Amino acid sequence: MALAAVGLFLFARISIALRQTPKQSIRYGITYSTIYAGYLGLDPIATYHDLVENLGVRVVRLPVYWSEIEPKKDVYDWNQLDDLVKYSEAHQVKLTLAIGHKVPRWPECFIPGWALKISDTDQQKDVLNMIRSVVSRYHDSRAVEKWQIENEPFLPFGVCQQMSETDVKEEITLVHSMDTRPVQMTASGEMEPWGSSAHMSDVFGISLYRITWNNLFGYFTYPLSPLFYRVRALPILASGKQMIVSELQAEPWFSEDLKDQSVSYWYSVFTAEDLAENVRFAKDVGFSEVDLWGAEWWVYLKQHGEDRLWNEAKKLFSSE
Repeated sequence: MALAAVGLFLFARISIALRQTPKQSIRYGITYSTIYAGYLGLDPIATYHDLVENLGVRVVRLPVYWSEIEPKKDVYDWNQLDDLVKYSEAHQVKLTLAIGHKVPRWPECFIPGWALKISDTDQQKDVLNMIRSVVSRYHDSRAVEKWQIENEPFLPFGVCQQMSETDVKEEITLVHSMDTRPVQMTASGEMEPWGSSAHMSDVFGISLYRITWNNLFGYFTYPLSPLFYRVRALPILASGKQMIVSELQAEPWFSEDLKDQSVSYWYSVFTAEDLAENVRFAKDVGFSEVDLWGAEWWVYLKQHGEDRLWNEAKKLFSSE
């Protein structure tokens, strides 16, 4: 009887704690994609400078695109990445370099043309060589805070082959053998299990999307509360792992090519009020870091006369 009473008491205390808004400071950052910036017609370097100098961004997840840095086998082009890393050092920006086959932005996998023509086994060897080259080049940079291996590698999304745990573990082991900084792994917050990626990581990040689109329902709002994410996070946090929101929706989910609709239409799909609400939602989830997804879009809108998303984001970064 006494044991049952103690169990009931503990259950009640945990339930109350889970329902309370977590009280801790949150670090805000962004994911920055040079490829997406270029697709939007923006200058990737100038746009990065704009986000750092005029918006106040100081935490950035920066994808390293294999197709861009090794256009020919064993021939590397470091120019753009060197510029971004050196600029980050000069402006006290903390970087997470995301490396592997699959890194942020559609089509998710960025494999050079020459590597598509070889066997999967040989391709994995070349991925390891690329990762080794990146870590070797930037492990002395004071801007690099973490390495991310792949991006949501076990989620079947994008123009990608399914990755194996063996290959991912091999990549993580390589990075750990070369550098002592943490390795981050990521998973979808809504669409996949977290266990494998969380177990492999030093820091575990999830994406958090509120409004998505599909052919069946059109635009769809996930009927989830912050409590959903907090409950799922309990065993991971209990193990001592740091958890972050590595990808908070801060732009529309594009149902078609963004150039097929007007700027005003896309703004109506995702407004400054939506951004503020998503930030409030993520704050209630209670993780220590939240990285926003869509900073390039804010710049694009600003350059096309619509600055409300930019101004809302500026409130967030200027308040830190």
